[in-house]
Amino acid sequence: MILQIQGSKTWHLYDGPVVPPHELQPEKDKAVAIDGLPLLTDVCLEVGDVLYLPRGRIHAAETNSEPSAHLTVGFHPPTMLTLAIAALKSQRFHDDRLNAYLPPRHLDDADVQATLGVLLRDAVNAVEDPSAIARGLDALADALVRRGRCPPIGPISNAARIDGQTVVRKYQPLYSRVKAVADGVSLQFASLSVRAGADHKAAMQFISSTTEPFRVRELPGLNAEQQIELARSLIVSGFLIRLPDD
Repeated sequence: MILQIQGSKTWHLYDGPVVPPHELQPEKDKAVAIDGLPLLTDVCLEVGDVLYLPRGRIHAAETNSEPSAHLTVGFHPPTMLTLAIAALKSQRFHDDRLNAYLPPRHLDDADVQATLGVLLRDAVNAVEDPSAIARGLDALADALVRRGRCPPIGPISNAARIDGQTVVRKYQPLYSRVKAVADGVSLQFASLSVRAGADHKAAMQFISSTTEPFRVRELPGLNAEQQIELARSLIVSGFLIRLPDD
C-alpha cells in the first residue's frame, strides 16, 4: 500500500511478467530492467491518495521538482512455508526425530554434510502424521490471537450496575478464539483467557465472532445471571467495552 503524505508522485505500472516470490529476496538487487516493457498505466498520487500494488508487480516512481514523500505499508499473509514451520515446531513435542542434534562439524566437514540430507528428510517426514497439520494450524491461530492487545483497563465501575439492557461491543482489532478445555471452554485473546463451563460455549462463540454492538441479554444459551457475570468479567479484562446507556 502506497500512502502519499506530501506533494505528489507519479507511479508507472508496467505490463511485464509478475516477479515470482522466490526472486523477491531482501539480499538481492531489487531493480528490474524496465526497458522494453509495455507501460500499463500511469497513476499520479496526491496527498491522501492510496495505491495498492500486488506482490511482484513491476513499477517505478517519479517526482517533479516539489518535495514529495510517501509511506509504504507491506502485508505479509501466511504462506505454506509458514504452515510448514508451525507444523514442524508443533510436531517436535510428539516426534523426537525433530529434536535430534546435528552431527559435530556439520558446518565445515564435507563428509558430515553429505549425511545431512538423509537426516533432514527423516525429520521432515515427521509431519506425515495426520495430526501434524492440525497442530500447525492451531499454532498459527494461537500466534494470531497473541498479537492482539487489550485496551488499558478502565474504571472497575464500568462493570458495575450492568443488566440485560447494557450495550457492549468487542474491542477492535482484537483476535480471539474459543477452545475446548478439560472443564469446559476457554475464550482466548491477547495473552489472556476466560474459562467457563461447557454451557457457555454458544455465548463465547457469539462474542468471539461478532463485530457489532449487542445487549448483554442477547448472549445465547445463558440465563440472565450468567449473561451479566460473563459480560462483567470480559469488561474488566478489556475484551468488551461498555457503551453509553443512551
